[in-house]
Amino acid sequence: MTDNRSNHPLDPMEDQVLDRYLASLGRFSPGPGFGDRVMARVRVRAPVPARAPGIAQRLVRSRRWPVLAYSLSGAAAASSTALTAWVAANFQAMTAWASASLVAVAVPAWQAVLAWITTTSAAVGSALVTGALTVGLSPMIWSLAILTLAVPVSLIGFLLAVRPTHRMRPHVAR
Repeated sequence: MTDNRSNHPLDPMEDQVLDRYLASLGRFSPGPGFGDRVMARVRVRAPVPARAPGIAQRLVRSRRWPVLAYSLSGAAAASSTALTAWVAANFQAMTAWASASLVAVAVPAWQAVLAWITTTSAAVGSALVTGALTVGLSPMIWSLAILTLAVPVSLIGFLLAVRPTHRMRPHVAR
């Protein structure tokens, strides 16, 4: 006999004492009519009318919800694959459209920002205007767009980097 806490055998004397004590106890068996007396006390409740289960309850009860989850994830994967294929096939048209849209929207916005900056802060505004005239408007627009997108992309990267890769399990002694 071993102790569950330490894997060391117990004192053999303790085993003998326990065996003698258990042997000294009399044997018990139910008397006649015991089962009938117990069953006479059993009360069976009347069945409660079941209400109609909702969709979630039916899915969980039928154990088909993993199939539904796999189907939905497969549909999402298929649609994202189709979208990726379409973008790859139309990449040149997409970049031309994005550039034209960016210039169409960004140029008036950039001019409005420059006008506001030049009126509020002459030094900063003149530096930006000088930079825009020296470098050109398109590289500055692209730089601002990239800098604007850098913040959410870096946040997503940060969240992916700090996500735990595995769950910690408590140490289990064997």
